[in-house]
Amino acid sequence: MSKSTGVALVVDMCKIPLNPTPSMIQLREYQKEAADKLYWLLARKQFAYLMGEVRTGKTLTALSLIERLGIQRCLLVTKKKAIPSIEKDAKALGLQDKVLIINYERLPKFAWTFWQLLIVDEAHSIGAYPKPSGRWKNLRQMSYEKVLLMSGTASPESYSQLYHQMTLHRPVWAQYKNFYEWAKKGYVDICQKYVGTGQTVNDYSNANKELILRDIDPYVVRMTQEDAGFETKIDEAVRYVEMNETTYGLAQDIIDDGLAEYHADEVFLGDSFSGGTNLDGNNYADFVILADTGAKKLSKLKQLYCGTVIPEESGKGIIFDRSKAEYIKQRYGNHKLAIMYCYEAERKMLYEAFPNATDSPEEFNANKDAVFIGQVRASREGVNLSSATYLVFLGVDFAALSYLQARDRASFLGRDTPPRIRYIFAANGIESRVYRTVRKKENFTISHYNKVRGELSSEAGEKIRERRLRGDQAA
Repeated sequence: MSKSTGVALVVDMCKIPLNPTPSMIQLREYQKEAADKLYWLLARKQFAYLMGEVRTGKTLTALSLIERLGIQRCLLVTKKKAIPSIEKDAKALGLQDKVLIINYERLPKFAWTFWQLLIVDEAHSIGAYPKPSGRWKNLRQMSYEKVLLMSGTASPESYSQLYHQMTLHRPVWAQYKNFYEWAKKGYVDICQKYVGTGQTVNDYSNANKELILRDIDPYVVRMTQEDAGFETKIDEAVRYVEMNETTYGLAQDIIDDGLAEYHADEVFLGDSFSGGTNLDGNNYADFVILADTGAKKLSKLKQLYCGTVIPEESGKGIIFDRSKAEYIKQRYGNHKLAIMYCYEAERKMLYEAFPNATDSPEEFNANKDAVFIGQVRASREGVNLSSATYLVFLGVDFAALSYLQARDRASFLGRDTPPRIRYIFAANGIESRVYRTVRKKENFTISHYNKVRGELSSEAGEKIRERRLRGDQAA
């Protein structure tokens, strides 16, 4: 993105009283500059895209345009968790009677209502390709005059994600009837990729960045944390935890055979087994893990290396290794702590370790003793965790988008210390490979896994041999 159009905006909502009046909200000069550009685009072209990094004040700026444009009927669609914060901003600007704020799942209820302005928050979520997403289809059938898109990561995985976003209101690429026609006109280098058993499919991810940016640039206003005055850099580090012998044994069986069985009375488990419960709180003795496809192997390995698993027969998550939860409690329990997890069993495990936990960002920021525990995909967008000293990830998501957005949740203008991000990985597990991949803005896929499968198997086996050797020496 060119710097010639770069502007940024931010307002410290922490300084706004609980019952503010519109006169109390004062945009900064560069916020006003951004609003001017957006106003011109919406007034003249009926379409604009506000691309701003996390915590740069996108929502407040967008809302400030409603009064200026003379809008009486505005629909703002966002993620469910972001609604309370946006409603607060709307009230602070005195706009509660002019804007309706809903989550994406409620869109069909308003399909036939006319809106003067449609604001689409986290617009990248409608950027599926080559086929359009259900969200995009719902938005396309609605009736509106002007459209404002907003996102901090408009194209987190591929510039191909911009096609459906930019064609929501058809100011760009209107000459192409669909993604496939657009792609063939030089916007995507269409390749073939293997999907298993010798089969191939078209890969549309290799998009022409320069050509796409050239076309969309006239409609975009950009904001960066640097423009907004962020001076601190993210302190990001990985910490490794020795998991129980059980974990490595199950992981090796999954890697090698796609099938793992646990029997509580097996001798090799010895004292390394810490006991397990399912989500109903009941103890268990035996379970079977089936991973007969590449996708299942990835999913089960991700679960196992966090100390939980969903067995084949029950479909309910089981906690069998609390090593990571105990490490987080001992290492970071005395700090203002936010933790991200993926699966429900992980949530239960963390809530057991932290009785003062909450999944409400507002409660977390207001209570100095609270610990935030949130699911990565639900908390990666529209959630302010600026009061956190540490943002800890129980593992790492396979999707680059989850990594990029969730890591920015603790960023906020005015911090006097860098946000501290910690990833808790199983020693000699799969997570290090995933981490290196998603940092490059790439998803960790089955093809990535296949490249390191042999290494993962040998390392999991080595961990078991090391643990047994130490046990023999101790005896």
